[in-house]
Amino acid sequence: MAAGQFSWDIPVLVEEYVFGLAAGLAIIGVLLSLRDWRRFSSLIRTSITLSAVLAVVGLITLVIELGRPERAAYAIVNLLLLGTSVMSRTVPVLMIFTGAAVLSALFWIRPASVVKIRRFFEVVLLLSAFPAGLQAGILLMAASKRLLWQTPILPYLYLFTGILAAIGIVGLLIIRNTKLYEEFTDLLVDMNTYTVVLLAVTGLATIAHLVFVESPAAVINLLTNPFPLAAPTFYLGYIIVGLGLPATHSYIAFAARTPLSRNILLRLYISLIVGALALRVSMLYAGQLF
Repeated sequence: MAAGQFSWDIPVLVEEYVFGLAAGLAIIGVLLSLRDWRRFSSLIRTSITLSAVLAVVGLITLVIELGRPERAAYAIVNLLLLGTSVMSRTVPVLMIFTGAAVLSALFWIRPASVVKIRRFFEVVLLLSAFPAGLQAGILLMAASKRLLWQTPILPYLYLFTGILAAIGIVGLLIIRNTKLYEEFTDLLVDMNTYTVVLLAVTGLATIAHLVFVESPAAVINLLTNPFPLAAPTFYLGYIIVGLGLPATHSYIAFAARTPLSRNILLRLYISLIVGALALRVSMLYAGQLF
């Protein structure tokens, strides 16, 4: 498919966003469980359950994207027999991740009664969440003739922003509940610190990605070409909404005194969720132009 033709559309965007968010929620949920599962039980249960639901939605979207349900099974058979395509390598990872998320969520119905078994599935979930978060970037990176996607840094941009969006979801869960907001002030402060660091790393990774793209001309076109709206879309969607607004709100929240303002945190968490989506839309759109 030639550059400028849009063969990657809404189903791809939905799949990559929900799997990225599901992976981020799983990572946060399991890390909170390892930290103190009794104290954070309500947050962990909700995070892992949301992760499982989003992962199932992602698999359904993937089947729709493949065109026919039997093609999803064929991708797994192709992996076992040949392993020749990126899709055939990533589908089993997503299925393992989804299965671990669903089982972990089920074990969180009565977390105290099955701690050892639940912990096993949480470890599987955590280990599979990282490749699941990388999957969308790996898939795009493997696409032929898409010059702007051709660096090994791209998958990490998707992983980092998936975790940031998940921080936004967990943050909203906390601040909407007065009891949780008062109880988890220390967690909110820690989340703000991680957010600042992740946004800084994402910004540096973005620069590195653009520097190491094999075709400098494609990057120059992206940054300077006003038609077909390549530069404005990238600056608005990726730089301003995807990185700029979250970074601004993150700095404001990081520099604010405790107890943290709910209004400040609300703007931060919404900007993280929307920013991850804007980043993905911009990258998916721009990568198909050149």
